Amino acid sequence: MKLPLNSYTNLTDAIDSLAYLKVVNLSEYGAFLATGTEKDVLLPHAEKNDELHLDDEVLVYIYLDNNQRPCASMKIEKFLKKLPVEVILNQEVDLIIYDETDLGFKVVVNKKNLGLLYKNEIFQKLYYADSLKGFVKKLRDDQRLDLILRAAGHKATDDIALRLIELLKANNNFLDITDKTSPEVIHEKFNTSKKKFKIALGRLYKERVITVGEDGIRLVV
Repeated sequence: MKLPLNSYTNLTDAIDSLAYLKVVNLSEYGAFLATGTEKDVLLPHAEKNDELHLDDEVLVYIYLDNNQRPCASMKIEKFLKKLPVEVILNQEVDLIIYDETDLGFKVVVNKKNLGLLYKNEIFQKLYYADSLKGFVKKLRDDQRLDLILRAAGHKATDDIALRLIELLKANNNFLDITDKTSPEVIHEKFNTSKKKFKIALGRLYKERVITVGEDGIRLVV
């Protein structure tokens, strides 16, 4: 789910916090973002990490500059990377996606810590500024977190889902497996029971990774 745009009655309420704001003006000093107050907040050129256009919506950190004026920064890592981690393994946390790498999606955890969702453990489409729930998989030595979108108890069906996606990709995104496929065939292909297979299948369908028809399963591409 995409973050709603922030709106404040008093801009001081936003200091030292994340905000999701719209670009309403561009100037020689940077981009001005709408805050819902009488004053827009400046995103200086030095605090941008991408080219911006009018009506773009950006995730920023609001801070006070050297003159004690509210400013915005897209470089949120430099503000959050030194904050103490106050979560435990397997804890459910709030995630906000702010960047994508070859490994996966960088996320803000509980609006104060940094973490990563690995692409090979994700079974749904994710986008910049998506807000969702996740679970702490690992506490790293660099004060960052490895996250997963499901609690540890879902590992078995995660493995089945991965196997299903791999087989679909290897067979032109289609498999002739249906509800009528025998448990023996399911076990042969996925080394699991038909019950667990249907749980994994249902989740991939719900997350719109696959479609299920009378003739079989298709990967959404």
